[in-house]
Amino acid sequence: MFITLQITILLSLFFLLLGVRYIQKSNSDLTDEFGLGRGIVALLGQSIGLVTFLASSQASYEYGVIGLLGYCLAGIASFLFIYLLLKRNDGMLGRKKEMLEAFKWLCQLENILIFILAGKMIIKLFYGLNIIIAACMLVIFYQFIILARNKNQYPGSLMLVILSLVTTVLIPTLVYLKVSVPTVYSGVDFLATDMLILDEPSSWLIVVILCVRFSAHNLLNEQIWSIYSKIKQTKRALSFTLTPLIWMFLPLSIGTLSFVAKASAVWPALNDEVSFNVVQQFGGQFGGALLVVTLIVIMFSSISTYVIHQESGQFSAAIKVGTVIIAVLIAAFIPDLTILDVMFYFSFIWAAMVPIFSIKKIPVPPFIVWVAVSACAAAGIYFMIQQGLMAGIIIELFLSSFVTVIFVAVTGIKHRQ
Repeated sequence: MFITLQITILLSLFFLLLGVRYIQKSNSDLTDEFGLGRGIVALLGQSIGLVTFLASSQASYEYGVIGLLGYCLAGIASFLFIYLLLKRNDGMLGRKKEMLEAFKWLCQLENILIFILAGKMIIKLFYGLNIIIAACMLVIFYQFIILARNKNQYPGSLMLVILSLVTTVLIPTLVYLKVSVPTVYSGVDFLATDMLILDEPSSWLIVVILCVRFSAHNLLNEQIWSIYSKIKQTKRALSFTLTPLIWMFLPLSIGTLSFVAKASAVWPALNDEVSFNVVQQFGGQFGGALLVVTLIVIMFSSISTYVIHQESGQFSAAIKVGTVIIAVLIAAFIPDLTILDVMFYFSFIWAAMVPIFSIKKIPVPPFIVWVAVSACAAAGIYFMIQQGLMAGIIIELFLSSFVTVIFVAVTGIKHRQ
């Protein structure tokens, strides 16, 4: 039975690759301006990631309805933030682009760490890997690298969007065919009434923290800058408005699986495995295969883009290898680390960085900027130790925003002079 499932997954990946190759041959490269439809697909291709399927369910599992709604609201706010930022800077970030290079390494480290944590879950749901299956996966991964080398990224984004939307429709449907909605509501109301509470102010802080995290990754993603410049000027606002509304459907749908887990007394070993456990128990073989295929496509697409991306500097390859080694060591020495934990801990850096780099012009030398970011991050860590994780990030964000106001005031004074 397990071998049949593995073969089904491999064949599904193979036919998906064939479909993308066919679309690539029948579509020209997106070098010219494109309209609303392609703009939405391109933006969704950059915003759908492993955290959409894994962190959303963990957030709702730990914080209930607040976590589920907060995750969606944070994603929408981050889309609007990056649109307003790019609009004000005419699609480019000027000399700040060079200063942002230092933060890209941290962004890559966070992403690779999430890949490793998700990879362990995929292997579990894949029911182990033998030599033949592992060799087939390497061949498929190499094909993803070949696709990533093609300048036309639209077919890959289209495949990812369609597959993700199909997954978020079919998996909850398969689960709720076995566990009815009234049963889930009754189980949650009896076993986990705390998931339905909405008047807990401290839990709503997750919206601010996730918004900072999503905004930082959008700010550091040059592909989003490129997509913004390629979308027709009259369609940019609508593209950045409709995209988060479509994207919201994904975490909203997958996040409901955590309520099934609480209602059915499904207790995962780690909270970020909740969606996997629910699919294993109630989604059937088809649901499990569909989830694995979707996550593998997302992972291979992201990793292949990371592998072939041309970095400046002669030590770029060494930096990439070193980043992977550091991520592996972190995952090995902290076995209880979850995906949402990774997102929160890295938010210490993002909370100090996002407000300062969101202003149009930074009127001080780069050295002062680094000092300000480092001081805000250190203050956030101190308050985290004293008052907790969320409080530390919020205080750090407040301090960074205060520094940003000072920079804006200095810019205004220089302009008047």
